[in-house]
Amino acid sequence: MPEPSSSGIDPSAIDLSVVIVTHQTRGQVRDCLQSLYADGGLRGLRAQVILIDNASTDGTVEMARTEFPQVHLIASDENLGFTRGNNAGIAVATGRNVLLLNPDTIVPDGALAKCVAFLDGQPDDVAAMTCRVHLADGSLQPDCARRLPSPWVETCRALLLDRLFPKSDLFNPEWLVRWDKSDARPVPCIVGAFMLMRREVVEKLGGLDERFFLMYEDTDYCKRLGDAGYKIWYWPDAHIVHLKGQWTKQQPMIAFANSQVSALIYFRKHHPRSVWWLRIVMRLGMEMKIGLLRLNALRRPNDEYTRSHLEMARAARATLKTGQPIRYGGWA
Repeated sequence: MPEPSSSGIDPSAIDLSVVIVTHQTRGQVRDCLQSLYADGGLRGLRAQVILIDNASTDGTVEMARTEFPQVHLIASDENLGFTRGNNAGIAVATGRNVLLLNPDTIVPDGALAKCVAFLDGQPDDVAAMTCRVHLADGSLQPDCARRLPSPWVETCRALLLDRLFPKSDLFNPEWLVRWDKSDARPVPCIVGAFMLMRREVVEKLGGLDERFFLMYEDTDYCKRLGDAGYKIWYWPDAHIVHLKGQWTKQQPMIAFANSQVSALIYFRKHHPRSVWWLRIVMRLGMEMKIGLLRLNALRRPNDEYTRSHLEMARAARATLKTGQPIRYGGWA
């Protein structure tokens, strides 16, 4: 007989384990947990919520212990990073489904029960799903269901072709711009802010690749699922709200710079023959961005947007030269 969990629920009977990793986002985590418990996000499910705090100093741990004692809290005294933190949560998850959920999300009443029922009703080769992901203004997050990045996609991104031709499926193919995401369908890749997976598949495939510092860990996992013969579905009949980038807004320069390293790790792993070319294109693209921003700074010397993005681009140029992330108190 399995031992009962701390909540009194037989672990083998748990429908869903929700894994949330946080660092210095107490307010967002409180709102997320509030939506799960008091506002009904978990309604209709036997669930456990696992919160991994990466050595926050903003009172996140104390808040969780006081206001949400039912949460399984892992308070790390070191920063495990986003990927290692999720893996720590997955390791103690006992639900038959595992949801990776960002701390800057709001889950409406009953949304998770709908998603679990959808995944339960799919064939065994459907390993994961996501729902509609709304941004704070109510619009759809366009990359919640998308194609996997390719060397061509990364080239277009580096040279700003996706920005110049945002509606073009040739120059902006990753986001499936001709699809309004109003219908359910299998997709190659879903956003890590809401990634619901069968736990038995996660156990077979293993956890997230801890080589990724920030970003691309979800993309890599979707690629691994597809390579293993599994399908991923997008289902629009439930939704969550993603406030998107709450942590990266605190450290935009470092987050953007380290995302360049993660891109190179991804392509080295899955498209190794393209890495030499992509390093050249990404560095060329970054020099182009710096040049354009410097021109804009001459025209508008007091523009804060230009100043901050110039700092971001210069930091990214440095990481592309070294291939090493910037070490800091955030996710890396």
